[in-house]
Amino acid sequence: PLAHWLVAAHTCHDATHGSLSTNPAVNYALQFTAHPIFFNVFVWIPQHLLSHHQFTNELDDVDIHHFAPCVLSTSVDDYGGKASNPWTFVGKGCLTTLGTCVLQPLRTVFDWNTPNFDTNITPVSDCVSRLVVALSTLPSLAVIAWPLCHHLDLPHWPLLVFWPWIGSSLIWTAMTQTSHIQDQCQDHQTAACWTAGQIAASLDYSVHDKSELALVAMLTGGLNAQALHHAIPGISQCHLADIYDDYVRICRKHGVQRSTSRNLATASRDMLHFVFAHSDRQRRAHAADGAPGL
Repeated sequence: PLAHWLVAAHTCHDATHGSLSTNPAVNYALQFTAHPIFFNVFVWIPQHLLSHHQFTNELDDVDIHHFAPCVLSTSVDDYGGKASNPWTFVGKGCLTTLGTCVLQPLRTVFDWNTPNFDTNITPVSDCVSRLVVALSTLPSLAVIAWPLCHHLDLPHWPLLVFWPWIGSSLIWTAMTQTSHIQDQCQDHQTAACWTAGQIAASLDYSVHDKSELALVAMLTGGLNAQALHHAIPGISQCHLADIYDDYVRICRKHGVQRSTSRNLATASRDMLHFVFAHSDRQRRAHAADGAPGL
């Protein structure tokens, strides 16, 4: 999973934003480095570009709903009266890529609803046929099938089956959720403009030292400068560390408040603290209101 991440982090994300290359064919081809164990491109494009980047941490941001019924944003009250369970986030966080690579595309193929919703919240564009979507899941299904078909005689066969998904999911959850599921990222709706709102809804880490910023940017594909990426998503991640000081000066000039954390460990700690604390506040509020089923 780590080796795959280091390849994918520097290719597929920028490619889906059209910023990896000036050649559209190169961008299209290298999107698929996300396959087979990080995400399915045909599902990713609508939810990431059309939902997450336009409505970050708002009700229309599909990213905040992936872990339902755990409530991950103050934009959401609850999911059909169900109590917010933070352990749902922890459990699903260990298997997120199984969802992004297999379950989400198959929901389009078979017209399945997303659990906890009465519709599929991660549909594929109508311009992509169901056959293409189905075929695109085959590499991911092969990752599951190969050890089951060829390595059941080995004592560690469960590791071969589950580790690709657990390993990639832990990386994926840390890389994609840590920078938004934060207490200080919930007040973005009062920002002066859309760009300021994107910055307010995102958190950066490992940005206080230039050498650390550059190193961590290489390891995360620039996602440690998440707020800067959200402000200028069309700029390749390879430039973010170089322009970060200019970004800080612009924010100061216009009075835009930035949220930062010392490193990924402190950011992840604060993310989990928010998830558990916010779930507790949500349960208490519903109990006070006498909401049924809580």
